[in-house]
Amino acid sequence: MKKIFLGIIFLNVLFVSCTKESGSISGSWTTPMEDQPQHQHGFTLKDEGTATSINLDNKAYEKWEKFGDRLILSGKSKQSTNAEKFNDTLKIISVNDSVMIVKANGKEVTYKKTSAPDKLVSDFENYDCYTYTTKKDTAFLHINTANGIITGDLSYQFFEKDRNNGIVSGKIIGDTLLADYTFSSEGQKSVREIIMIKKGSDLIEGFGEVEESNGKMKFTNRSKLNFKKGLTFKKINCP
Repeated sequence: MKKIFLGIIFLNVLFVSCTKESGSISGSWTTPMEDQPQHQHGFTLKDEGTATSINLDNKAYEKWEKFGDRLILSGKSKQSTNAEKFNDTLKIISVNDSVMIVKANGKEVTYKKTSAPDKLVSDFENYDCYTYTTKKDTAFLHINTANGIITGDLSYQFFEKDRNNGIVSGKIIGDTLLADYTFSSEGQKSVREIIMIKKGSDLIEGFGEVEESNGKMKFTNRSKLNFKKGLTFKKINCP
């Protein structure tokens, strides 16, 4: 009788450890993006076992399951034309009401619970576009701003000059945009400082003397920048 009783306990423990658990970690969990730290991405786990992605370009989560310390997220790939199905398995290191630390692909990631996932998506998707246009020259600026931090794309096409395409990253302080512009020109990668000021809904890029410092072209004296002859980027509706 004792052996039978112990066997029942073992089976009960095994059943509990291998059965899906719902509700204990439900909610929206996010972590900062590596290339855009002002934004968060992650997932929402609903009590009924369904899941959704938060600011993930290539993954559409559909459901979740928890087996012991394993969180399994299932969904379809957004990058595949056939919408291939996939499973992401995360090992839960620790979790409480506000923080969950998981391990995936040998790396630990800290997720924090948020009550405003819709705002995170809105901030991530809200871009502003600006253009500078003359008869022979054009430039286009496409940026996202969240919590005073900006990231985006900037390109210049000047008459009889090579086209410059690159990315901008920096911050906005008051009416001033301060950023680094990393771009490719003539097959070489370069970095230069850019400063723009707001005038109404437009941005004006200032120019001045520069010097190279640690592989980047920087202004020697920001207080002497010329904005009167700078490029005026007009705000437009994003394409």
